[in-house]
Formats: sequence, structure tokens, C-alpha cells
Amino acid sequence: QTVFRKSKEDAMILVLFEVIVKKEGMADYLSLAASLKDALQQVEGFIRAERFSSLTNAQKLLSLSFGENEEAVGKWRNLMEHRLSQKQCRERLFDSYSITIVSKVRQYIDVNPTESPQDSVDFFSTLPD
Repeated sequence: QTVFRKSKEDAMILVLFEVIVKKEGMADYLSLAASLKDALQQVEGFIRAERFSSLTNAQKLLSLSFGENEEAVGKWRNLMEHRLSQKQCRERLFDSYSITIVSKVRQYIDVNPTESPQDSVDFFSTLPD
């Protein structure tokens, strides 16, 4: 069971990388992404990254990366082995992609809902145990 805890993620940038990988390119892309994992984890300000598969499109993936700030995101973006991978993916592995950069507005978790919206606090405080 996964347990969520608040951590150093109080100031946070999220990078949502949606990609549609060519059928013949999926294995190469996953191998290339795995080869970059160690470099990503060494980037100062990197927190974590996860990858998800679409339920409706086998070629669509979402990578969700967490950084402490935009500087950390920029360090990763400009790492030479990452840039070379981007070039290779654009030229032969991807059908299309979209990158969205997001700043955290609020984070609340079940064990410490201090940032919960007041309407949620009000609603759940009225429910019987």
C-alpha cells in the first residue's frame, strides 16, 4: 500500500510529458528512458518521476516528473544526454508529444489535510464516523 507524506515538495514544479510513441519505437523509447534514469536522479532539485500508460491508447504514455523549482527542470532539460535523446525521439520514435509545466497550487493528503479547501473540511467534519 502506498502512503503519501508531505516532504520537501512544498515548493514544486510538475512536468507532464504526454507522448504517443510509434508502434515500432516503444521498446527503443522505454530503453532510452531507462538509460537516462540515473542522470535524472543526479539533477539537483529533482524529486521523483513516474510513468503511466493510457487505458485507451497503447502507444500513449504520461511521464510525471516533480522538481523543486524551475531551475531544476531547466538543468534536466539542458543535460546533454537528455538533449541527444530528445533529438532521437523526435526524429524516429515519437508520433507526437506535449509538455506541460505546472506550479503546485495546493497539496493535501489524508493524514495531514492542512491545505484542504474549507468546503471539504466542512463537509467531511459533518459526516458520522
